[in-house]
Amino acid sequence: MWPEERSVWWDTNRMPDYKQFIVAAKSAGAKMILYYDQDLSEETIADAEDALELAVLEPEEYREYARQIGELRSYIGFTSRLGVGFASEGMFYWFDLESPWYEDLVDMLEDLHLSGFPREGLGAADEEDEDPPIGNFYSNN
Repeated sequence: MWPEERSVWWDTNRMPDYKQFIVAAKSAGAKMILYYDQDLSEETIADAEDALELAVLEPEEYREYARQIGELRSYIGFTSRLGVGFASEGMFYWFDLESPWYEDLVDMLEDLHLSGFPREGLGAADEEDEDPPIGNFYSNN
């Protein structure tokens, strides 16, 4: 959303109360406080299912991930992430919380995307048919 080099993230593990963040914003002279939230969408679950289909997994691993994605489907429409932020002296300060089940989903998607790359030992013909892992930013020219 904002340049990472100009963003400071509140440590919600040590101080999870957003009220302390609001006090800090007022102390910094913030004139406006931004609020955002994100609900779990059907599209996010569909992305997880797509990532599962592309992943190179053993059958048991595949079934476990499929079960977890099925369980997460019950959270569609629930708030998965929320945040509060303000700007002060050219810096952006953020309080960002994710629900534990959303953190699990993000970790699962990362695992699935990482396991989607071909494993070592594929034949040269198989490797030639695959897209480069960086999404076609690589050219053989």
